[in-house]
Amino acid sequence: MPKGFLIVHLSISDAHAYAIYAEAAGDAMKSFSPKVIASSGRYENLEGEAHDRHVIFEFDSFEEAKRFYQSAGYQAAKALRATAATGNSVLLEGTS
Repeated sequence: MPKGFLIVHLSISDAHAYAIYAEAAGDAMKSFSPKVIASSGRYENLEGEAHDRHVIFEFDSFEEAKRFYQSAGYQAAKALRATAATGNSVLLEGTS
């Protein structure tokens, strides 16, 4: 079954508020156990809007990634992020 990926690009405007969001999001993720494929390492913005932080999470399937994103726990955490950062989140199904 193809893996599911959550790809996040963020620009943080309030580090303290973002830390609170990150802790809540981490708690929400615990029962989904995603693997972090990449997290804010070296990058080069080639096109489009640039962001400070980039993270790729691997889930067992696209559906599992979507369940995490739509979960009550993550939606509550996401509400905390609204005042701390802006960016984009994408769900992607792997090819194999």
